[in-house]
Amino acid sequence: MVSFRKLPLTSIVLVSFVSTHALHLRTNDEPDPNTGRYIVTLRDGLEALAVEQHVQWATSLRARDTAAPTIEIGSRWNIGSWNAYSCTMDGDTLAQVNRSNAVKLIEPDSIIDLSRHITQENTSWGLGSISHRETNHTDYVYDSRAGEGTYAYILDTGLLTTHEEFKGRASLGYNAVGGVFVDEVGHGTHVAGTLGGKTYGVAKKAKLISVKIFAGYRSSVSNLLQGFEWAVSNITSENRQRSSVISISAGGEARIAVNQAVEEAYNLGVLTVVAAGNADQDAQGFSPASAPDAITVGSVGRDDSRSMFSNWGELVDIFAPGENIESAWVRDNRDTRNLTGTSMSTPHISGLILYLKSVIPYRMETPADSIKELQQLATHGIVRDARRSNNLLGFNGNGETILADG
Repeated sequence: MVSFRKLPLTSIVLVSFVSTHALHLRTNDEPDPNTGRYIVTLRDGLEALAVEQHVQWATSLRARDTAAPTIEIGSRWNIGSWNAYSCTMDGDTLAQVNRSNAVKLIEPDSIIDLSRHITQENTSWGLGSISHRETNHTDYVYDSRAGEGTYAYILDTGLLTTHEEFKGRASLGYNAVGGVFVDEVGHGTHVAGTLGGKTYGVAKKAKLISVKIFAGYRSSVSNLLQGFEWAVSNITSENRQRSSVISISAGGEARIAVNQAVEEAYNLGVLTVVAAGNADQDAQGFSPASAPDAITVGSVGRDDSRSMFSNWGELVDIFAPGENIESAWVRDNRDTRNLTGTSMSTPHISGLILYLKSVIPYRMETPADSIKELQQLATHGIVRDARRSNNLLGFNGNGETILADG
């Protein structure tokens, strides 16, 4: 069985990236020339003083014919040895910054999308699937601990914390996009309901923390990184590495900055679960789906076939139900809706990890431990048309398998 740990990103999609701090831009990947927004990733392991000196130098750059600065620094991020920042700059300034010995690479601050497909068909079957080896079960068999004492950090559109599915366990953590901290879209509330709702959730007692990175259906890499850094910082400062997971049902084109941030979080003991994406393409072309240290989740339908929209390939670690999944919605505190997509698969696995952390915490202490248990429990070889993905379907042990030794 192929390990969940993936090959280094450079050996998969960036074989042409040779220089240690070369500008990484593709002709079909240029930012809007009217904005010139970029993500600058600095060399690994720079001391804090060196980082500060670089930022001060970059901020001091001026155009030749004016005293006005030619670079505007936006957000700055640090996770472990990874340092990066967003900025707006013109072409001449970009070339100057790219020549800096402190710079590893520069990428466009591009668009990310919610991994979503919407349907109104009234079917609920995902919990039955994740607690049985066979198909077409509608009963959910689970241990009563059900994620108790665990935390889900949900990077999405926000969260209707008052919905009756959450019974006081949902809270607003951080808003990376500004404005009112509510879920105008519904996507984040639906994801949270699948992850930890009292009726529709896998981990029915987990605490749900909203990190808002979308104000609508589209956002940016910089908003994703802003929310991700906050989540990692909160997890580590509260010493929740062993009892938490970051869940991201969104993505865009592959970005080294995003993948490296996930890697550094992993090194700090923080596990991230991400959607494979809905393009019916190899997941290597998307981030955070291609992050080597994320658990990347594909979608299956009721017959355990890979969903026709689900991304695939060696970077997809596991599958979970993703078609016609009923969960919480935002019109009122009892509202529900059926949605389809790898966005719906992802919280099944995020919730499953927290469920297992509450039942067998002694076997789920590190990200590597969690991946191992998830892999060993999964149903092997059942997914039809897996397309070189790891042929594993998420499974919770049915209340028996994982309890024999504890």
